[in-house]
Amino acid sequence: MQQNVRASEHMMVREIRMAGYEVSGIYVGVDVPGKPFSDGVKDAFEEATSQSIAFTSDVDGDGEMETIRYCLKKDSLARERWRWNALGGKWKKSSGARSMSENIEGLHFCYWILADDEGLNNNQDDDGDSYVDEKGELLFTDQPSKEERENIRIVRLTLTAKSTRPDPHYIHPVHGDHFRRITLSSIIKPRNMGL
Repeated sequence: MQQNVRASEHMMVREIRMAGYEVSGIYVGVDVPGKPFSDGVKDAFEEATSQSIAFTSDVDGDGEMETIRYCLKKDSLARERWRWNALGGKWKKSSGARSMSENIEGLHFCYWILADDEGLNNNQDDDGDSYVDEKGELLFTDQPSKEERENIRIVRLTLTAKSTRPDPHYIHPVHGDHFRRITLSSIIKPRNMGL
């Protein structure tokens, strides 16, 4: 259980850190059509909710742009990928969401939004220190708006996995069952945001 969930977390951290990276000479102006996050315009973060994230990048370094989406499908961590067809000027169909890890009990994302005059200029005291939009001010949310998604600077990923079989000699202190759990949490700073 631990090895599988750690490998999945490692891959997610690496790919989310690449969000917003664009291949030189390739213009992608639209997002993947017909998806819940689609609005017709390509963004570095296409979707950023508490339960899912979708972003554009060249995550594998092959010179092709991709949109990657992570979410839970029942008890599996799912990853879906779309590739940009530069010759056709449109997104290729995905081969579907692929399970990266099973027995995932929880997936949660939180976001820190740059909320100073150079980021989301909302003329508010977002960090509660009595100063409005001072340099470096960050707004913390798990449901950023489209405008806020453009100013994401930090993503917190929390992933909880549950063992496949119960351990009769163990009682979970919160759930009261016999399943062991592991929770991993990472703070991710996308390198290509705000450049």
